[in-house]
Amino acid sequence: MIKLENVTYTYSEGGPFEMTAVDNVNLTINKDELVGLIGHTGSGKSTLIQMMNGLIKPTSGRVFVDGKELHNKKTKMSDIRFKVGLVMQYPEYQLFEETVYKDIAFGPANMDLPDFEIKRRVEFACDAVGLKRELLEKSPFDLSGGQKRRATIAGVIAMQPEVLILDEPTAGLDPSGRDEILYRIRDMHRRAGMAVVLVSHSMEDIANMADRIVVMNKGKVALDGKPAEIFGRREELESFGLSVPQVTSITHKLREKGYELPKGIHTVSEAVYEIMKLKKGAGDNV
Repeated sequence: MIKLENVTYTYSEGGPFEMTAVDNVNLTINKDELVGLIGHTGSGKSTLIQMMNGLIKPTSGRVFVDGKELHNKKTKMSDIRFKVGLVMQYPEYQLFEETVYKDIAFGPANMDLPDFEIKRRVEFACDAVGLKRELLEKSPFDLSGGQKRRATIAGVIAMQPEVLILDEPTAGLDPSGRDEILYRIRDMHRRAGMAVVLVSHSMEDIANMADRIVVMNKGKVALDGKPAEIFGRREELESFGLSVPQVTSITHKLREKGYELPKGIHTVSEAVYEIMKLKKGAGDNV
């Protein structure tokens, strides 16, 4: 769905503050994937995702969406942005319309859809993110932080993109709000077959959500693989300033103490299952 070929992006190129944020990256995001994109602050994650929907143009290299090269004169960029929805970090600052309904409807309205289809999409998007419909006539600035986050994500979903890119969608939310938004994103990915790229500093969220993890370090793709493979390289992740999920660290320490737990435990549900299985086999000795 998205393909980056030898992509580099340099800020202030040729100036005294020149800095390369993304350095010769080759990456493909396939349809139906849920990809976790992780990396230390300044590793190039945000710059990379902004190039994925053409928000910024690479200094060198090429980006393709559904086979069409971005920034090619023959490519209509509005069509690309309808296909690749991007929700930036702290998306509530992107709200601007008089009502929540108008804000969510803004994208579909610019797709020249009839009013009944816009209404259908707005209501579908609200349901998808768990935003109550009675809030649609309110000002978006009267919503709570979590409601604003849902409204902004709904505005992207209403365009029915084929790829949804989210930059720290749960930042600043309480645990219950974070869990609900992640549940909604995962549910939508599974039911609609929408590719998702999730940028997060939470290894727990990535472990629970992603079926593939891409690790950025100093502007390059340092690692790319399944969660078990990536989180199995603990020392390498630590050298990048990253960590593994807390439950992975706990089960590692239990193994060091002699408990026969398998490697590759990265979620709480996996840990509970393996510990209960071990306890059942060992009787009262665990």
